[in-house]
Amino acid sequence: AHGAITCQHGPEECLLNTVEACAIDAWPDVKVHLGFIYCVSDLVMKNKHREWESCIQKQGLDPRPVTECYKGERGHNLSLEYGKQTAALVPPHQFVPWVVVDGKPLYNDYGNFKAYVCKAYKGYPLLEACRSLGLEADNNVYGPL
Repeated sequence: AHGAITCQHGPEECLLNTVEACAIDAWPDVKVHLGFIYCVSDLVMKNKHREWESCIQKQGLDPRPVTECYKGERGHNLSLEYGKQTAALVPPHQFVPWVVVDGKPLYNDYGNFKAYVCKAYKGYPLLEACRSLGLEADNNVYGPL
């Protein structure tokens, strides 16, 4: 059974959602697929989204796994799965990006993402990226006791 997929901004958004789902599937390393997705998002912001395939070349990646995926059953199934995950969000998402840290949505404050992640981080020592935020007092500066 083929579930129908509709996207808020039409079929081109659906295509890019599927392409990005396929990229995550094809390149599970977050540094790889995030670089690709960032490139595609940048093109979308410049209204050049039809050039998304250039992001594969810019990243020096093999286009075949993503191409085969988004044109086939696998891409459709991945899109359905991500759609189910989005529909299951509690509270439901109201817009994008919908950023959640420790189960709590950041609403419009996603620009302070790093501060939220750093406050939620319970490890020791404090992450290098968090040091400039002055959160040391909130974390256990003595390490595990």
